[in-house]
Amino acid sequence: MIISCFIGVCVLLFGPLVSSACNVTLYAQGEPLNFTSPNYPGNYTSNDNCYWDIYPQTRGYSVILDMVFSDIESSSRSNCPYDALTIYVKNNGDQRIGESKRICGQSRLNIITREDQHIHAVFETDGSVTRGGFLIRYYETDGHSCGLSDLSASSVAWTNLTSPGYPSNYSNNLNCQWTISASVGYEIKVEVVYFNVEYSTACSSDYLLFSDGSTSFAAQLGKYCGRSYITRVVVSSRNYMTITFHTDDSDTALGFNLKYKAGTFLTTTTEITNGLNCGSRLLRASTSTWGHLSSPGYPNHNYRDNMDCRWTVSAPAGYKIKVEIIVLSVEFEATCAFDYLLFSDGSSSFATRLGKYCYGTRNVVSSSNAMTITFHTDGSRTDRGFSLKYMARTSGCGTDEEINEYETKYIESPNYPLQYPSNANCSWTISNRLEGYVIHVQVVDFNLEPHNPCSYDYVQLYDVTGTYERSLGRWCGLNGPDTQSTGMSMKVRFLSDSSNTLTGFKLAFTAVEPTSSCANGFNCGSSLLSASTSTWRYLSSPGYPNYNYNNNMECKWTISAPAGYKIKAEIIALSLEYEATCARDYLLFSDGSSSYDTKLGKYCNGTRDVVSSSNVMTITFHTDGSVTGRGFSLKYMARTSGCGTDEEINEYETNYIESPNYPLQYPSNADCSWTISTRLEGYVIHVEVVDFYLEPHSSCSYDYVQLYDVTGTDERSLGRWCGSNGPDTQSTGMSMKVRFLSDSSNTLKGFKLAFTAVEPTSSRCGTDEKINEYETKYIESPNYPLQYPSNANCSWTISTRLEGYVIQVQVVDFYLEPHSSCFYDYVQLYYVTGTYERSLGRWCGLDGPDPQSAGMSMKVRFHSDSSSTFKGFKLAFTACEPTSSSSVSPNLGGIIGGVFGGIVGVAIVTCCCCGICSRKKSTTNDQSQGNRSREVNLNTVYTVPVSNYPPTTATTQPAMFTPPPAYSEVVKDDPPPYCQAVPLSDILPLVTSSPNGASSYQGTDNPAGPS
Repeated sequence: MIISCFIGVCVLLFGPLVSSACNVTLYAQGEPLNFTSPNYPGNYTSNDNCYWDIYPQTRGYSVILDMVFSDIESSSRSNCPYDALTIYVKNNGDQRIGESKRICGQSRLNIITREDQHIHAVFETDGSVTRGGFLIRYYETDGHSCGLSDLSASSVAWTNLTSPGYPSNYSNNLNCQWTISASVGYEIKVEVVYFNVEYSTACSSDYLLFSDGSTSFAAQLGKYCGRSYITRVVVSSRNYMTITFHTDDSDTALGFNLKYKAGTFLTTTTEITNGLNCGSRLLRASTSTWGHLSSPGYPNHNYRDNMDCRWTVSAPAGYKIKVEIIVLSVEFEATCAFDYLLFSDGSSSFATRLGKYCYGTRNVVSSSNAMTITFHTDGSRTDRGFSLKYMARTSGCGTDEEINEYETKYIESPNYPLQYPSNANCSWTISNRLEGYVIHVQVVDFNLEPHNPCSYDYVQLYDVTGTYERSLGRWCGLNGPDTQSTGMSMKVRFLSDSSNTLTGFKLAFTAVEPTSSCANGFNCGSSLLSASTSTWRYLSSPGYPNYNYNNNMECKWTISAPAGYKIKAEIIALSLEYEATCARDYLLFSDGSSSYDTKLGKYCNGTRDVVSSSNVMTITFHTDGSVTGRGFSLKYMARTSGCGTDEEINEYETNYIESPNYPLQYPSNADCSWTISTRLEGYVIHVEVVDFYLEPHSSCSYDYVQLYDVTGTDERSLGRWCGSNGPDTQSTGMSMKVRFLSDSSNTLKGFKLAFTAVEPTSSRCGTDEKINEYETKYIESPNYPLQYPSNANCSWTISTRLEGYVIQVQVVDFYLEPHSSCFYDYVQLYYVTGTYERSLGRWCGLDGPDPQSAGMSMKVRFHSDSSSTFKGFKLAFTACEPTSSSSVSPNLGGIIGGVFGGIVGVAIVTCCCCGICSRKKSTTNDQSQGNRSREVNLNTVYTVPVSNYPPTTATTQPAMFTPPPAYSEVVKDDPPPYCQAVPLSDILPLVTSSPNGASSYQGTDNPAGPS
């Protein structure tokens, strides 16, 4: 009993310095305080759910959180699905979330709020592994160490902003954040006067971050470190800009001096109502790092209608501009007449056009040191927009060479045989005047950075006819070109990126007579064939079907079709010498007018269909010197789309569509479209996957299938699929459009989809459900267990009339689009009392909800965005009695200790503060004020169970994890957290029963209140 009394006194007095109590409101003071996971430094418990609200004690101040230690069960997945600490920065007024961060594993974190915000921290654990938890220190600041956090930009004069201490060195462990605002209609321009910040790879140590909005989570305008004396200009796209200055605990430097001003620095031809505009009109390409440009609002918002944004990118003299499109998601039309990106070869959009695009990823290179990029949108549909990067590349390599008869010309990579430079962009044109001769290239030496499909450093060859250039292929690694042109000129292009460089290449060029298309007595026939748009034409191997083909044949046929058509070839018979990789005898289909174009397929057995992506296809028949066979027979025709037809489905009928060449690899640059419809009134189109295997990508930007709901001329996207997850959904009307696109890189097996006409399933997208005793109600996502639709917004209210009962939810099945903060597709639950709703959490990915309401009603909201969709969810709801929030029995010693501590508090405060805890300054009035849990009554009597103390010896941690540091190790300068007579590990948090289902760790913390 004496021990219990002593503990009660000590916790009353020194509890404010460290607390593992949860479900409480804390007030940060100027001197650092700490809160921890329950049971710290021991392992936290399973199936816990704690929250902390942290406000500044002084009105107008900000709260700073510093993660001192964390060891929370981690996962290879990015959304921390098991145990997680989520930090929300919330506005004090409307309680809206400004920023959020979900944390697991072992990490460090430093967060600062604005003066009108507070911290809401939530710690959730599942029923499996537990770890050492976390220790977070928090304190308030008036912002003077970093300057005022809210700044206003003048449109008349420049205002300066410097790093703390400038022109002396800045301090360690700073996390300064300034939000600069301007009047509506203005942008903010920042010019760097001086900059010297500790350099690190990817600026991971000290850095200055510019964000295009009112939080640091807005689109990034630039992140800088190192030392630079050049003027750097940063311009926001709206009337807010956030600047974050972060420093670690190692080296420091002089810092920075910036000046900022408000004005109309940007150019748009259309007023944008939501403040999104086109950004800085003049951009400068770096010779060493990529610059980035994206459509207004990307990636958080769709672009607006009727935009005409224009940017001019310039580079130093002697350089060219290289642009790589990373994402391009705009309204599609075959000629890109609606929304598009236009690249022009100069400082005006009226310069020579380099390309006009509305889908796909590609590279664009200027011929000089200027390029103009125009982004145009019409007045109809909008989409996510685009993201691209640009850089200045060297152009000081490459010449025009002419070859005479019996002459050999050589070209070499820059610095050969030494390493070629980074960011090289070289171009040579090799030609001859010998009528009927072509250019042949052979490798003398070749060693470039290897990659599949040669996206880093590479040599690319082109057939040149007048101003027309056609690619002959791309080479990298150790495998150089050994080919010839079809005409009298060949272009050679060499590009290197900003990373690894090697010894390069040396190539030999000669003028030769073209190789013959006739072999071994059997004539290969005419090498130029024309495909009919109305009838099949036939092609077979020499001698077929009466004779076997000969050895060592090399027959080539080029089939052409009218513009706008594609070539479809169907192999009727193929009887060749078989080898698993078709290395001996084979038929090779190439997507263009040369066998060096993109390969559509290489076959030595079986029957199949092959479709080109343009109006030209080349077929090569090769045989070696060994076994021969009967040969082949095929037919070919010109088709309007090459892939894609209009299909009509009757009752009880199933129609199938397949990717080109299925089950073999589909071709690159495919663009196929099918329309599936039915005449059965009231029926819809249902699609199921038979087989599906496309190139995977997180946003399906490479190869994908996209489905559309079709009503008249209106089309609405139902979703986009790639990887191995195909569609399993239905239309809302009698027609569905299927579109398949592939880019210019990897190709895979493709897909086979089955379509049927069915009666529509009920979406049951939101109802009010009443639950009786011993009853279970289920709700499902629309189309479950098929894929839910895009842009869904469903709401259910589940309630019971059983007095004193609450609503319990359990997951039957749950599979939504994953995201670290559940921003895309999610289920959100709310506790409902009358018209008041309080969020119980948001879930996505594979981890569904498993909480209970605090009352007799619960609201369920399901939201999906316009991109990927998945299987969805099925949830079970029951009415049950609330679970007890505490299993701790009262303890007489604890009660007496608490009461006794209150009676003699003044005397003990004086004694301890003078003798032991001299640094802790707290008045008697402050000590008498208590932070309180939002659900805990002030008159609650707290208990401290003595019988359940953990042993005073150190708790053994799992061998695979580093044990958490003792409090005294990480907070060396603070007074001891409790009286020294009892070690920290012998103290349990203050606890109390809660009628509202709160955690058993609920209690009070530091007795400071807002001033």
